[in-house]
Amino acid sequence: MTPSEKRFALIAAGVLVVASVTGYVGTRVALRYGPTLDTYGNEVGGSFRLMDATTGTMTDQTFRGRWMMVLFGATHCADDACTPALTNMSAALDKTDPGKRKAVIIFVSLDPDRDDAERLRLYGQSISPRVVAGTAAPGPLADLAKEYHTTVEKLPDPEWTYAMRMSPRFVVMDPNARYVGTVDANLSADAMTDALKKLMNPAQ
Repeated sequence: MTPSEKRFALIAAGVLVVASVTGYVGTRVALRYGPTLDTYGNEVGGSFRLMDATTGTMTDQTFRGRWMMVLFGATHCADDACTPALTNMSAALDKTDPGKRKAVIIFVSLDPDRDDAERLRLYGQSISPRVVAGTAAPGPLADLAKEYHTTVEKLPDPEWTYAMRMSPRFVVMDPNARYVGTVDANLSADAMTDALKKLMNPAQ
């Protein structure tokens, strides 16, 4: 490699490092001091801004045009309730959206101290490609939980020291980000399928 090629390579590497650091810092600042949530006039649910499983940011606008099934919990979930709930919802969506293009599961971790981007990526990947996991700083998370009518609740756990309680229901938002109802997170996959058919196809 010639001296000029080495110099170019070093400059290029420096630019990449600066861009990565700037993006990371920008993401952290945006999550901590993000915009005020907007309910869009919904009784339940509305806008959100989260750090997703690829260390970027995602908002409700990212999923406009798709149905969103929103569940709050954590990878350290009380009573190990989150994994079966997400698995059953994924199975239900496979029946109501076999093309896998119309609906997505938004899993909001209430445990940002332990659920970093890589952990969330692996957790979602272990369940279904439909599961998109994200989190935020504690303050914005509390506001978001309130917007979606759930709570941030930490429970003692003998194995993990503490675990986060899963929200009792999936909040279902239509492709225009309008609230249409909820699905009990403890239902079986078949029962979730029946509930989704009524919410997503009310005329049928």
